[in-house]
Amino acid sequence: MRDTIRIGTRTLGAERPLFLMAECGVTCNYDMAITRDLIDAVREAGADAIKFIFWFPDELMSDRTVSWEYETLDGPRSENMYDMLQKLRFGFDQWVEIKRYADQRGVVMFSTVNTPTGIEWAEKLGLDAYKLSSWDYHCPALWRDIARLGKPMLIDTGPVNTVEVAQTMQLLREEGNDQAVLVHCPHADKPDEINMRSIPYMQNAFGTLVGYSSKAQESESDIVAVTLGAVTIEKRLTMSRRLPGHHHILSMEPKEFAAWARMIRDVQRSLGAFDLRPSPADLGERWRSYRRLVAGRDLKAGTKLTADMLAEKRPQAGVPPDQVEFFLGRTLKRDLRENEAIRWDDV
Repeated sequence: MRDTIRIGTRTLGAERPLFLMAECGVTCNYDMAITRDLIDAVREAGADAIKFIFWFPDELMSDRTVSWEYETLDGPRSENMYDMLQKLRFGFDQWVEIKRYADQRGVVMFSTVNTPTGIEWAEKLGLDAYKLSSWDYHCPALWRDIARLGKPMLIDTGPVNTVEVAQTMQLLREEGNDQAVLVHCPHADKPDEINMRSIPYMQNAFGTLVGYSSKAQESESDIVAVTLGAVTIEKRLTMSRRLPGHHHILSMEPKEFAAWARMIRDVQRSLGAFDLRPSPADLGERWRSYRRLVAGRDLKAGTKLTADMLAEKRPQAGVPPDQVEFFLGRTLKRDLRENEAIRWDDV
């Protein structure tokens, strides 16, 4: 798999700025005004991309009686899933308008695709990448059709194991697609079930870039993901947690999202290089705080120096204390006042 992957105008890779995605596949409420506002929020936050979902429930569901339960600020709700997904849809012409608006705002737009019609629409829209859901791993025909397009594939790994991911990576190789990003996306609430070490594990096991999909508003695991080498972070974004529908309660609002984006980019910058490099601030403190060799008391020229005549005091400007042996037993050439720094040529 490639070390770097291009999505739109952005490049993903270990030595590249984080690719920050806003997950809005539900929280756009499939309302045009809200969707444009979300794109604006992504732009203003300095994030890179917005991700939606192309829902085609007739192609996705056989049992139309299934209910979906979710939390809101006003308590739990339950809806018929088929009816809910029917409401979470734009027409193709609306997607054209949304894609045009995202392009104008410099925001990469792509989508989770889970049906043949979704692929057709994504290609007509000219989307630069595909997101593949955790829940679609056992749909090899769909995944092969996407892999053959030769575009980046961001692949969720929530409920699957190493063998299943290996089978998917083999499928991509067979179709000549070397542009995978595996996305660690745990759905657990307990910290001891999140298993953030999956990120370096997948990097090593599959030789691929790895990202992280953050479940909710908390940022601790996002920070861990960056330190473990994630090249992309996906975060839920809503215009308001008061909006009807699911996932809003889990999402950040625009000001929170902007603050998060600044913070997470700072976390990446703080990683620095695989080296020991004192910062300019540290070097400045070194000159203020390191000690030098000084006269411990007034000393006359001709004095034969002993250890008790010299002291180690700040600031650093002169001979460092670890060179004291050079002076012991030597004779001073000039008078030294107490606390005056000794020079190499003073003996």
